[in-house]
Amino acid sequence: MRSLQTTTLADFDGRGAGTDAERRAARWLAGELVASRQRVRIETFWCRPNWALAHGWHAALALVGSLISVGDPLVGTVLLAVALASTVADEVLGTSLGRRLTPERASQNVLASASRETASREATRLIITANYDAGRTGLIYHDAFRDSAARLNQATRGATPGWLGWLAIAISYELAIAIVRIAGTHPPAFLGVLQLPPAVALVLTLAVLLETAGSAYGPGANDNGAGVAVAIALTNALATDPPRNLTVDLVLQGAGDSQGIGLRRYLRTHKHSNAIVVGVAATGAGEPVWWISDGRLVPLRYARTLRALCAQTGVVPHRGRGVTPALLARATGLPAIAIGCLDDRGLAPRSHRRADTFEAVDDNAINRAIGFGLDLIAAIDASLAQTTETATATPA
Repeated sequence: MRSLQTTTLADFDGRGAGTDAERRAARWLAGELVASRQRVRIETFWCRPNWALAHGWHAALALVGSLISVGDPLVGTVLLAVALASTVADEVLGTSLGRRLTPERASQNVLASASRETASREATRLIITANYDAGRTGLIYHDAFRDSAARLNQATRGATPGWLGWLAIAISYELAIAIVRIAGTHPPAFLGVLQLPPAVALVLTLAVLLETAGSAYGPGANDNGAGVAVAIALTNALATDPPRNLTVDLVLQGAGDSQGIGLRRYLRTHKHSNAIVVGVAATGAGEPVWWISDGRLVPLRYARTLRALCAQTGVVPHRGRGVTPALLARATGLPAIAIGCLDDRGLAPRSHRRADTFEAVDDNAINRAIGFGLDLIAAIDASLAQTTETATATPA
C-alpha cells in the first residue's frame, strides 16, 4: 500500500539538510511515531552540511597550489598538501578546513524505541536508520553522468575509488609534480605537460561542485522518503512482534544525504558497544539489494557476518561508491549493513532529480524491501540466539 511517510515527506518541499523544511519534517515524523505509541525524542545538533561547497574549497586550493608551484614549488607543495589532508580529513573525521568555510546550520535526529522498557539490558541493540532529508539536484546527478559511473563500477566490479577518491588522486598527482619541481631533476616544460591533465580535471571538478552547492533540493520521495517509510514499517513490525535477542531503536537522520552527519552525531552522543546497525537506503523503485561495500573515498566493506546473513536470503549484492545510511556506523567499527532497492544499472531511479516524486514510487518495491528487512532481522536474531546457546554449552 502507499506509504504515508513517503507521501508527506515529499510534500515538505526543499527539505535539504539544515533547512526549515527539514526541521518541520522532523516534527511531523516525531508526531507520527508518537501516534504509533513509541517513545520518541528529537535531538538537535549543529552542522555544516554543504559537502559540495566544502570540497569545492579543497579543489580550489589544490588548483591554486598547482598554479603557484610553477613559480614557487615549495609554496605550491604546501598548499597542495593542505588540500589533500583536508579532503581526506573531511571524509574520515567529518571536519576539515573546507568544511569550516561553509555555513553552519541546525539539524535534528528523530529517535524512537520499539522495545519495551522491560527489555533485557544484555540484549544486543538493533539500530534501524534512514535519512529523511532530501538531496540537491545538481548536474552531477544527470542520467548521463550516473550511467557512466554505474557502467564503470560494474565493469571493474567495484574496484575503483569513489568520486572523492578520484579527487584525492588528482591532488596527489599535482603534489607529486610539485615535489619533483623542488628537486629540480626534470625540465620545467616536461613537468608542465604532465601537470596539465590533473589541473584540467580540478577545474572541471570545481565547476561541478560549485554548481551542485547552489542547486535546488529535489522532492526525495524515493531517495530517501521511501527508505524512511521502510525503516518505520520495520520498527512498527518489530514493536508488534519483538525479536528475542534484540532491542530495537529507530534513528531517522537529519543531514544524512550523501554524508551521514546525523548518524555520526548520534553515535558520538550515544556510545553503543553492543549494537548492530541496519541502514535503509532508497527503496521506492527497483529490486531489493544489500551493499557489500561503500564509500566516496575508498571502498569500505560492511560487516562480514551481516553480509553472510544477507547472502543466505538470495537477495542480490551491490558494491556502492557513495554514502548509504549505515556507512558511518561501519566506519566507527560497529557491525553494519545497508539495504535498499536499485534498478538493473545499480542505481536508485530518479535519485536527486526533480522527477523523484511520490507518484513515481513503486509500492511493490517498498513491500519487497520490508519483507527483505524483516527476513534479515529474523536471521540476525536467530544468529544471536545460536551464538548464545553455543557459549552457554561450552564448558568453562
